[in-house]
Amino acid sequence: MRLKFILLGLLLANMVLAKERKSATQILQKTSDVLNHLKSISYKSYREINNFKDNYFSKNSGSSYFEFDDNVEGKVARFQLFSTDALQVFNGTEYFSLDENEKSLELEKRTPKQLTSISLLYNSLTTLRLCLPLIISDTSIHKSITDTVLDGKNFDMIKFGLNRKSMEYPMGFSHFDSEVIKFYKLIIDKETALPYIVYDGNSISKDLYHTKTIFTDINLNPVLPQQTSWYYSSYAGYEHKKKATRKPMVTVNSLIQNWSLPQYGQNKVDTLSMADVKGKIIIMEFWIKNCGYCMLAFPEIKELQKKYGDKIEILSINAYENKEEIEFFYKRENPDYKMLYSGEKLAESLGIYSYPTTLILDGSGKVIYSSAGFDKLAIEQIIKTKI
Repeated sequence: MRLKFILLGLLLANMVLAKERKSATQILQKTSDVLNHLKSISYKSYREINNFKDNYFSKNSGSSYFEFDDNVEGKVARFQLFSTDALQVFNGTEYFSLDENEKSLELEKRTPKQLTSISLLYNSLTTLRLCLPLIISDTSIHKSITDTVLDGKNFDMIKFGLNRKSMEYPMGFSHFDSEVIKFYKLIIDKETALPYIVYDGNSISKDLYHTKTIFTDINLNPVLPQQTSWYYSSYAGYEHKKKATRKPMVTVNSLIQNWSLPQYGQNKVDTLSMADVKGKIIIMEFWIKNCGYCMLAFPEIKELQKKYGDKIEILSINAYENKEEIEFFYKRENPDYKMLYSGEKLAESLGIYSYPTTLILDGSGKVIYSSAGFDKLAIEQIIKTKI
């Protein structure tokens, strides 16, 4: 009889706990409410990128101050972002950055959409403030909740996945052409309902890629910065940075004949020049390490090489990385095509500043195709008309 009462008591206790247990949506709603009722916020953040597949690691940290206005794009009236050697300020109409090392200043008018690439905005509390209402209202986004313990403290961990899109300031979401799911884990403080850590990964790289952003020293009622700090004219000792002049990208019918680059091989390093490949259809694909679309191009380049063999000459040209980093990709890809490096000066001479970029030359070195990106179908169409 006593055992029955004990079991009944445990069952009732579990029922009470289950009843009290909030759903993932309820937790997200509370966090969203806290963030969206704020007029301003300041905090410190640390972010790291772990890309084991592509041999890349990066980290950055800084302090952020934001003032909010729900009537403007991105819901941010203005902000100041501090990192080790830089200050970035957006005062609502102007954006300027100060480089402490160079003692230089860059000033330009920017809209919120032109601020997307700022590192301290990635998965920031400001981005969460913007995105959480959209995620909560979308019932097609599956959300789950579990408890987790970090440094002896209990947190809620909310998991959700975004199909072919990711969180981004100021649009809410950025969208992908490829079939990919962006996975998120949001660690939330049970007491304050404030985010503590944001993890993200994706269905393509799986365990070989993730980012982690940690928020500390969150102040929901921060001291207002001095009014003069919002204007670049208040900062003495900085010179306006001269914008580098860029060449337009090389066009069809241009001649590219005088170049030579080091070629990576397993046992030796050779120099390859135009004279060594002259007479063939040449595909020059310029790439860099920290570039998702460059990585997606690798298997497509292999397919082209396998399909057309010695009828074409594929040159995979890295712009930035050193020989040791090229070795990682050479061993991973084991290419039948040629892998060259130290290609930045050649790229700049051809007006190439974004990656990947693809050129196709005929046997004389004349450009017959020039395009940003790597479009396998378009490249094949050109090849078929020339071989």
